[in-house]
Amino acid sequence: MSLFYLRKKIYKIIFLTYKYFIKPKKQVKSIYGIYLFPAFKDKTFKYYFKGTYGTFLSELIKSIDTKTLFVDIGSNQGLYSILAGQNKNIDHVISFEPSLQTSKLLKSNLKLNHITNCKVIQKGIGNQSGKTQLHVSESHSGKNSMRDFNDVKSSTNETVEIIDHKELNKLIPNHHRIFIKIDVEGYEEIVIHQLIECSFFENVYQIFCEVNTNWIDVNSVKEMLQKKGFKSFDKIGKNSSHYDLLISRQ
Repeated sequence: MSLFYLRKKIYKIIFLTYKYFIKPKKQVKSIYGIYLFPAFKDKTFKYYFKGTYGTFLSELIKSIDTKTLFVDIGSNQGLYSILAGQNKNIDHVISFEPSLQTSKLLKSNLKLNHITNCKVIQKGIGNQSGKTQLHVSESHSGKNSMRDFNDVKSSTNETVEIIDHKELNKLIPNHHRIFIKIDVEGYEEIVIHQLIECSFFENVYQIFCEVNTNWIDVNSVKEMLQKKGFKSFDKIGKNSSHYDLLISRQ
């Protein structure tokens, strides 16, 4: 049994104590070592607090030892943007989060953790620039999606701005070494299509991408990226239909 697993058990108890008894109004400290603005009704906050997302990506971000630009597409409340901002070797972080309410939490959490090298862009990425509807889950911001489906229970719609590769290209500096994390609830394939069209993409050395095989054609994505020089596609997680991919040029 790992130390992190044991700590998760402890943080679960702390979470329940906070939620039902203490009900803090100010910052709380997550198992990942970052401070968060309390949002106890939201499952993403709960997962951030007690470690549901595991340690693979958090440790990978901490291990980056060369000057890097970190691009967080679907940054939600900012767990990975904050961890990236705390790594002195990551000189700049760009976080995309289209939801107004979630981006407010993101900015609050960045401020709580004294992250000053992160630029928040309140936009999504799509096939063309304009406006679209974001299905917003009332209880789990991690389920917010621009996909036209009925999987988001108890949801409302929020009109958000989206941009295509032409606008994206203007927002991402042509850094010599770029790491991209993508978690956009079914829009991953569209985002990758747009990224490939950008001039900075040749400097992307790794992509960490959520995969749900009900929404994304994994073989198509692999073929697309192999043509752009990516050679390694490492599956993270045991679920056969919902997992993460670490995509690398080496």
